[in-house]
Amino acid sequence: MKYKTWELMEWLKDQDNEQLPWLCAGHFNEVLFHHEKEGGVPRAQSCIDRFNGALEVCELDDLGFSGDIFTWRNKQTIGTIGNTHIRERLDRAVANERWRMKFPFMHVKNGVPYHSDHRPVVLSTEMIQRGGRGGCGFKVEASWIKEEDCRKIIEEAWALREGVGCCLGESLRGVAASLKDWSVNVLGDLEKCLKKTKKELERQNGPARGTN
Repeated sequence: MKYKTWELMEWLKDQDNEQLPWLCAGHFNEVLFHHEKEGGVPRAQSCIDRFNGALEVCELDDLGFSGDIFTWRNKQTIGTIGNTHIRERLDRAVANERWRMKFPFMHVKNGVPYHSDHRPVVLSTEMIQRGGRGGCGFKVEASWIKEEDCRKIIEEAWALREGVGCCLGESLRGVAASLKDWSVNVLGDLEKCLKKTKKELERQNGPARGTN
């Protein structure tokens, strides 16, 4: 009955006249590629093609992941005679371009399958801090959103890397680098000028208050 899921997704896409941000995450019960399944009977190419076709119609792209590729395992034990151990990537997160632009620092992790044969798909929309103790990870400041150039910086950095075929991770790192450079060389200089001007005003106003 998977085709009903694909039909529902395509119907939802038809209702999206405004092209809203769209995320789908969870158990799709299908793989996109043959390497996403190990053990058991190989998945029919026609099934894989229908899943890929539905995502293409809906303009949804796989968001990738960190952790174990296989999100589902059957109950069979590896190496047991007469049993077949099957592993598949049946769970994932997909989204359209509007959603990815809205959450450029998202990250998907295939978690630990506590009390389940499925791994949870954990999605975070925040920038991952790297470098460990003492590291200086990249952080987005809320005040940047108020700056009129912020959106332009993001769009230009994304378009530059998308145009040369960079993967999603490389594109995000490129956007982060551009924002960091902008914050240091543009916003940083403005902040220094404001502080310098403030000190100059305080220096000029100091003697004036003392003579009154």
